[in-house]
Amino acid sequence: MDMSASKRKKNLIILAVFLLLTLAMISYHLRYPERPGLIRIAVLEITGPVQSTLMASFHSLRDTWTDYLHLIGLRQENRALGKKIDELTTELNRYREGYLEAQRLQALLSLQQELKIPAMAARVIDKSQGTLFKTILLDRGTTRGVRPGQPVLSSRGVVGRVIEASPNISKVLLITDEKSNIDALIQRTRAEGILQGNGSGGGRLKYISNLEDVQAGDVLLTSGLSGLYPKGLVLGSVTAFDKKADSLFQKIDMAPASDFNRLEEVLILDYKQKK
Repeated sequence: MDMSASKRKKNLIILAVFLLLTLAMISYHLRYPERPGLIRIAVLEITGPVQSTLMASFHSLRDTWTDYLHLIGLRQENRALGKKIDELTTELNRYREGYLEAQRLQALLSLQQELKIPAMAARVIDKSQGTLFKTILLDRGTTRGVRPGQPVLSSRGVVGRVIEASPNISKVLLITDEKSNIDALIQRTRAEGILQGNGSGGGRLKYISNLEDVQAGDVLLTSGLSGLYPKGLVLGSVTAFDKKADSLFQKIDMAPASDFNRLEEVLILDYKQKK
């Protein structure tokens, strides 16, 4: 134990002397920097590695700080770019919606020019698919000249007719409603009947004789006999038919030409019913 303590004490003394000599050489070098010699050389040898280590640590710390600032800048730039991308995406969607709406309105305008009947465009603002009535609401009313009985069309075909109108709103009964009955004919054969809505998205063409030639895909048009609709408007097409032996008339199912679930704009025809 005594030898170990003595050895530690001896080492401490040597270390202290070394440090004192080092400090003395550094002090001498600072006081007489112009004097060459062994002392100066020794000071350089001792302080050089220390200075080199300190400078390396400084450069490493500086590089780390620079990388950190660069990373912060990249994050801020990424956030700014992300925000700009969101803004451009929103603007692009607006332009796309405007373009699609312009296409739909152009289709309605083309239909109006083809029919040569005065009409106004209206926007669908509500779709009611209840069990009793199949109706939609439009953003045009009596202040714009809308009145009950006017036919309503999409670019694909007949939608229905106006049944109620307030100053700014009108209600349209769809051709798929069970209360809807329209004089119709089969375009290919000119056979005439009555198209009645079935209340579930389609309709049935009634009073077509078993002797008539009916095929799936036959187009149905308004016949214009009742005066409610102009003649020749597209109603839909035949999806199925059945000639029953115990009946004089065929059972003919149809699908409407208009997609009521996707209606956004329609035409209200200024068509005066024939008395």
